[in-house]
Amino acid sequence: MNKKKNIAIITSATNKTDLIEWSYFNKDVLNKHDILALGSAANILEGTLNKKVNMSGQGKTGELAALRNLIENNKIDAVIVFLDAEEFMHNSGLLSITEAAIKNNIIMAANRTTADFVINSKLIDNEYKINLDEKKIANKNSFAEPKNYPLAKAS
Repeated sequence: MNKKKNIAIITSATNKTDLIEWSYFNKDVLNKHDILALGSAANILEGTLNKKVNMSGQGKTGELAALRNLIENNKIDAVIVFLDAEEFMHNSGLLSITEAAIKNNIIMAANRTTADFVINSKLIDNEYKINLDEKKIANKNSFAEPKNYPLAKAS
């Protein structure tokens, strides 16, 4: 990852206030990076950050598929999601984004607390070398088959 990260941000209508507060609070850090936002999040972020935010022009149905494609082509370094847990877990497009993030070994923050820790990490403003061995393991679908491990007997 380069020093300047490509950060994708996703929100819903019910979480706009959280995004406004969070982005304003983290304005100094976010302004150092390139931001891609889906839907109304782009307008919110342009307002709070006072900078141009890249927007997905795919329309609602294609935005998540386009973001997944960017992740798979190593064009995104982090994904930050502001959604309620139920919204997140019942959205197949977001689950697809999560799968792509895991397989490509990129940052994924699915709530405000995690987003705070990610954005305020000392690593966010530095170059970072992704562990390619870990990425290869994920791409081989080694997680698909559960392994049986013998249980240790408590004494």
